[in-house]
Amino acid sequence: MTTHPRPRLIVVAHSLDASDGGMETVHVRLIHELRDEFEVIAVACRLDPSLEGVIAFERIRVPTTPAPLRFAAFYLAATRRLRRLRAMGDVVHTCGAIVGGRVDVASIHTLSAAVVAARGGKLAPTGAPPIRRLNSGLLRWMALRAELHCYRPRRLGIAAAVSEATADEVRAFYPGVAVAVTPNGVDTTRFAPDATVRSIERDSLGIANEQFVALFVGGDFERKGLGIAIEALQASPSTVLVAAGSGDLARAGEVAANSGVKDRVHLLGPRRDVERLDQMADVYVCASDYEADSLALLEAAASGLALVSTRVGSAPSFITDADCGVLVDREPRVLGEALEQLAADRAGVALMGERARQAAQVRSWARAAEAVAALFRRG
Repeated sequence: MTTHPRPRLIVVAHSLDASDGGMETVHVRLIHELRDEFEVIAVACRLDPSLEGVIAFERIRVPTTPAPLRFAAFYLAATRRLRRLRAMGDVVHTCGAIVGGRVDVASIHTLSAAVVAARGGKLAPTGAPPIRRLNSGLLRWMALRAELHCYRPRRLGIAAAVSEATADEVRAFYPGVAVAVTPNGVDTTRFAPDATVRSIERDSLGIANEQFVALFVGGDFERKGLGIAIEALQASPSTVLVAAGSGDLARAGEVAANSGVKDRVHLLGPRRDVERLDQMADVYVCASDYEADSLALLEAAASGLALVSTRVGSAPSFITDADCGVLVDREPRVLGEALEQLAADRAGVALMGERARQAAQVRSWARAAEAVAALFRRG
């Protein structure tokens, strides 16, 4: 009996380490789901420990800082590496516009053209220190140039947008590019309510069981809006904010102190056990100026949290369809007033959390992977 080799799949991403963020987590989970069907070759700077020895790894070594130099160095080095590997791979799948060669599928988790549009044409978020704004602005300009080069029909087979909203953005900014919607998945076993963990995590932070806890998860604090979430506590004296993620913790602490809410803000830094924080909280806060299909929001929903979010990406449709939270403007006072209203209605919050979990349960990783794999099989 003749056995046929698995088709080869080259996955290109800046990082394939789930600890680095939502996009990275998505690609790690997709690889795990697809590696039985495809022989996977990863081209990245970092590889998740769960993938070590499981797939082939082509490490790209670039400077870690500053971010614009890292982006440019990866773009050039990965493009050269891909030229050599291309003959080995039946399908090339990238995480965004990060290489110069022909790509079959590009997952779109962030569309820089849409990010800039959402900021009124500004490359960098306002409010950040000048050096950070310069660094962020240069990085965004480079990402825009890469999109203009990569997101063209002759260079990209299909854009795999992770939400309908993102697909519409691709069509608007890069007409002519084929688009499919491939939503993210969520692990509803790992992310699930747990009363025991709730008590343990609250005790570890000195938070009483009856206190109303809002959770923020994400790096890039300016884009994700941690400062806005902190300032919102001025309008919500009943809320304690717990924030996890890599970012400028010192600056976030200054915002909390200047806002007079430092005693109600817990800045934890990066955490690999985010599920325990979800299980500890009452509500999840998304204050971003841009999202596509927020994995952190999905994980919070699976954990049974009510959701409070700006109108970004898939959040409006998810929250409205499931009736599991509140949509707000990206203003501290508006966000704070929404939190205070929820803090006064714990029964309503619990019901929203139940609805959120029900809505999340249809978003399995197997289903997400099948949507992506169907694009690979198109040939």
